[in-house]
Amino acid sequence: MNITLPAKNLKTKDFLIRDGILYLRHGQSFQGVIYSLTYFSKGRHFCHYCKKSFPRNNITMDHIYPRSTGGPTIPQNIIPVCKECNAEKSDMTLAQYKHYLSLKSNEKSAAEYLCKIRALKEGFKAIGLFEIPIDWITPIKVDKIHTNIDFANISESKYQKVKSYYETHHQFQSPMILDRNLHSLDGFYILFVAKSLGISTIPAIVLDNVEIQTSKKV
Repeated sequence: MNITLPAKNLKTKDFLIRDGILYLRHGQSFQGVIYSLTYFSKGRHFCHYCKKSFPRNNITMDHIYPRSTGGPTIPQNIIPVCKECNAEKSDMTLAQYKHYLSLKSNEKSAAEYLCKIRALKEGFKAIGLFEIPIDWITPIKVDKIHTNIDFANISESKYQKVKSYYETHHQFQSPMILDRNLHSLDGFYILFVAKSLGISTIPAIVLDNVEIQTSKKV
C-alpha cells in the first residue's frame, strides 16, 4: 500500500520526499517521521474532531483505527486532535466514536454502546483479527524481512509482552510495518518473537512508497 504523501518534493530536517517516495535514514524513528509529516500536512493547532483551535502543546496524535487492535502509525490512520477528544475516543475507531457521540445525550444508550464496543474488541482479539481494513495487510515470510537491529540488545520486557500476547491470542497485536524493500520500519519485536517461536509467516503492512536508504546519498 502507499501512504499519503504531499504531491510535491519536500526536504525538511525530519523527512525527504522525492518523486513520490518517502526516504528514511537508517536508525531514524519511523513514528517520529510519520508524526512530523502528519503535523506538516494536517496542522498542529486544530482539533479535527471538535473543530476547535488549541495551543500546540494541547494537540496530540490519534489513531483512527486504534493501536490496541492493530492500527498502524501511518498518515491515513493518524490525525491531530486535542487531548480531551483523544481521551474520550480512547480505543474506539473513528466510526465507533462518531456513533458514540450521537448517543452521548442519552447516558444509558451511550453506556450500553460502550459495553458492546468492548465486547467487540475482545471478540476480535479472541479470533485473532485486526480492526483495520483487510487490504492493508500482506502475509510476509519472516526470512524475507531485513532489519539492522541487534538481536543481542533487546528489551526482555518488551519481548515477553509481545510473546505473551501471541501465546494468548494466537496472533500478534498489530501487523509489522515494512518499507518497499521489506526493511523493518515498526514492530521489530514481532519479528523477534516470530523467529524465536519458529513462525514462518507474519502479517505486515508493506509501504510501497517508503524506502530506508542504504547509502549516505540521502
